[in-house]
Amino acid sequence: MTKGDWLDLAVLERKKYNHLSEVMDLSQQMGEALDRNDQVSLRMLISLRQDPILQLEELQRAINIKRESLPDEDRERLSALLGGAAPQGEEETGYANQAGAARRLLERVVELDQRLNRRLAGDDSFYAKGGNPK
Repeated sequence: MTKGDWLDLAVLERKKYNHLSEVMDLSQQMGEALDRNDQVSLRMLISLRQDPILQLEELQRAINIKRESLPDEDRERLSALLGGAAPQGEEETGYANQAGAARRLLERVVELDQRLNRRLAGDDSFYAKGGNPK
């Protein structure tokens, strides 16, 4: 894979991380609004959170398109890296670090979202019904 390919993928992962950070911040604010029983703020925050979530979906499509455009050997190397293989070289290290940071933040966002969803919906929660957003 070329240095430019690794850089393109790392940039996409960085953008993903930034949008996840925004979702995390808004989710934390939602939790605070729930604690205060502030329904107006809660509805506003839910609405505000929609935009970065939609941007995340768009970014994931761009990442998938970029991956699919790679030759088979490069896709296999990328999959190995994402599966925990040791990076080889500066470009792979940069990408692996950025992708790992985004993945860890996504896990935290999903965990917080599960708690918020259960608090809001109780037995009708998406997660109580066996839902999985991944």
